[in-house]
Amino acid sequence: MKQPWPASFVQFSNKEQQKELLRLEKNTEEKLQKLVKPFSSKVSMKISVLLGRIADEIIRFTQDNQGDLIIAGAHGQYHVSDYVLGTTSGDMVRQGNTPVLLIKKEPSFSYHKILIATDFSEASKRAVEFAFQCFPEARFQLLHIVDIYYRQFLNVDNVGKNERNNPTKDILEKLDDFLKYCKVNHDKFDKKIIGGYFADAIIMQSKNWGADLLVFGTQGRSKLHYLLMGSVAKRLLQLSHIDMFAVPPNS
Repeated sequence: MKQPWPASFVQFSNKEQQKELLRLEKNTEEKLQKLVKPFSSKVSMKISVLLGRIADEIIRFTQDNQGDLIIAGAHGQYHVSDYVLGTTSGDMVRQGNTPVLLIKKEPSFSYHKILIATDFSEASKRAVEFAFQCFPEARFQLLHIVDIYYRQFLNVDNVGKNERNNPTKDILEKLDDFLKYCKVNHDKFDKKIIGGYFADAIIMQSKNWGADLLVFGTQGRSKLHYLLMGSVAKRLLQLSHIDMFAVPPNS
């Protein structure tokens, strides 16, 4: 026998709803003012409180105000897996044409060793050039991930032995050609290839090399363009200990 759930309902008028929204907006603005007060004398700031779906409102506001960069904290009021990993950051990258900088640690915005994941695509080229324009004094490493299936054929020790059909040598040559095509200071760049699963391999190399920023294009020829759009994104963002910079091709 079904029993009705004991419940009470409160209906708000449009006027009451509007009043409550205005109150929330004012309280939020006051909190933001206190938060940015220590920095207000150093940079010009405009505070805005928006109502709506997070990613949609951020994209719209950025486009309306001709923003050049979106900065988002990877830890915030919402649970990280809901707020950044699977929804907001992924949607901002998929739907927008503005670079997104995800902050994983206390930001200094002075990066010295920048790891750039590349698949030789035009989107990767744009990511390389954009990162160099933003941080010209940094040291860069171009990283190409060989799919786990081909890892058995990957042997860095074979490079330079002039062997025929040497896949490692071929990939390094592709990296050389790709870098020549990029409008950057080539002396600032090192090259690296490793085999493995995309997210795990990138995180491992970022730690081994001591990188403080990870950069990648958001579209390309390989699975790299899924980095912020699925299980790879979640794993990469969960494991990464450094900030991440996603560069759309049309940015």
